[in-house]
Amino acid sequence: MNTKIRLIQLGLTQRDLVKLLSEKNLNASPTEISLAINGRMSQNKHKKILKAVDEILTEMESEK
Repeated sequence: MNTKIRLIQLGLTQRDLVKLLSEKNLNASPTEISLAINGRMSQNKHKKILKAVDEILTEMESEK
């Protein structure tokens, strides 16, 4: 499922992901998160961001 849709369903914003990612020791700016989610960059950091975001959202969806 699309990351943006998952965020909406969970009532989160991309800015919320900044804090959640930092809790997983992955520092990312709102711009980096946006670029990763929109597929505009494919650097290693962006791949790590996408993987961590998917893990976070999956965990939150299972708690719901």
